[in-house]
Amino acid sequence: MSRKPVTGGSTVVRLPAGPTTALPSDICPVCKRVRYLNTDMEFLINPECYHPMCSNCVTNIFKAGPAQCPYATCTKTLRHRGFRSAFFSDLAVEREVDIRRRVAAAYNMVEDDFETLRDYNNYLQDVEDLTFDLISGGDKERNAAEQKLLHREQEFREEIERNKRRGREAELSRQKRDAAEAEAARQRRLEEQREEARARAEEATINAEVMEALQRGEPGSAAEIQARIVAQKRARVAAIAGTHFPSLLDSEVANNRGLSIRGLKSKKTSDEEEDLSKPYSPFAGLGAALMPSRYHISDAYPNPWLEAARTNEDHRVPGYSIPEYVTRAMFDAFAGLGVNVADEKKDVARGPGTVVAAGAAVAKRVPKRLDVDEVSG
Repeated sequence: MSRKPVTGGSTVVRLPAGPTTALPSDICPVCKRVRYLNTDMEFLINPECYHPMCSNCVTNIFKAGPAQCPYATCTKTLRHRGFRSAFFSDLAVEREVDIRRRVAAAYNMVEDDFETLRDYNNYLQDVEDLTFDLISGGDKERNAAEQKLLHREQEFREEIERNKRRGREAELSRQKRDAAEAEAARQRRLEEQREEARARAEEATINAEVMEALQRGEPGSAAEIQARIVAQKRARVAAIAGTHFPSLLDSEVANNRGLSIRGLKSKKTSDEEEDLSKPYSPFAGLGAALMPSRYHISDAYPNPWLEAARTNEDHRVPGYSIPEYVTRAMFDAFAGLGVNVADEKKDVARGPGTVVAAGAAVAKRVPKRLDVDEVSG
């Protein structure tokens, strides 16, 4: 008596709870073969139901054609080509990875396809909600999510293929860029190796010349002879460079003749560029003018409150500066000494204090009697 298969159901089903959530390691749940007697036994799964069985059972049951899953509670029709090895020992994780791979293949849009970042984030949230319903939702949520995914795969097939081609092109471009960067790094390493080889060869040549000079009995120590040989080599290199590249010896000629182009406007440096080229000044160049003129700050002041902070390490806090505290206190103490309130009152009284006086000042005429409001400081 065969079980009646379910038609029109989802292609992705929830893994039944029980021992099949983990991949068996020793005994096949279908034929009961033991790995101890069959060392080459391999367990396979089918994404239709994720029920594991050994490769011998898959060959015996499904090689002749499609057949029903041998598990008693499963009604799925399986095919031989659908079986594969599981990457994870936990089949629930294996199923979730397959579902996420399928959803990502159908919803393969990127951020550039949306007008705003919020629209793209909402799209990602919808995709994650759909994935959650397929993985952990109930029967109603899972069926609705499956129908939505099938509709996406069928109705937007051209868009999905176009996004796949674009993704492949982007991946190919990234691989080419990585290959170019790797080749550039390899060339830099080769150049460094060649430079090191040239430096070692030059050092060996200098050492050989030093030994020959010592054998000839030239005056001076080995270090002096080596310095003299190095100076001679540098002079020869400079002479050769001057012969082949005369512009290197005369920078003004290179700037005025060799690299000059007629008709170009003279470059003028703006005030902003000049300010950027100068060292940064937090007081806009007024550091000397801001120094106190009415008092002088000493190195130390007798203050029992600050003695502990000055001498005891336990009282010191990062960011607290005793000289800064003293400077601030002295500034607060002497801040009002240069202000004469009476003189300021006279200056204010001499100015136009009312609207009538302001109009008279504009019209260059002074009325016979002018009432000036008293300004209190």
